[in-house]
Amino acid sequence: MKSRMQELSEKAANERRRAQDWLMRFVRDGQPKMLTKAELRDAAMSELPVSKNAFDFAWIWVIEETGRHDWYEPLRRPHRTRN
Repeated sequence: MKSRMQELSEKAANERRRAQDWLMRFVRDGQPKMLTKAELRDAAMSELPVSKNAFDFAWIWVIEETGRHDWYEPLRRPHRTRN
C-alpha cells in the first residue's frame, strides 16, 4: 500500500514527464522559439493537464537536456508604433 507521500511524488513525476515530452517537440531540432514561456505553460496546463511547477521543472530539464540555452532568453516581440 502506497503512502500519500508516494502517491503525490509519483503524480508530480508523471506530470513532469508529460510536460517534458510535450515541450521537447517545440525545443528540439533547432526550431526557433515562437511563443513565450508563459504562453507555452498556459497551453500545457490546459492540454495535458499539468501543474505550473511541473511545467517549470520540465522547462529547465528540456532546455538543459537539449542544450538550447537560447530558450531561457525572453521572446523578442516586434515593437508596435502608435498612431
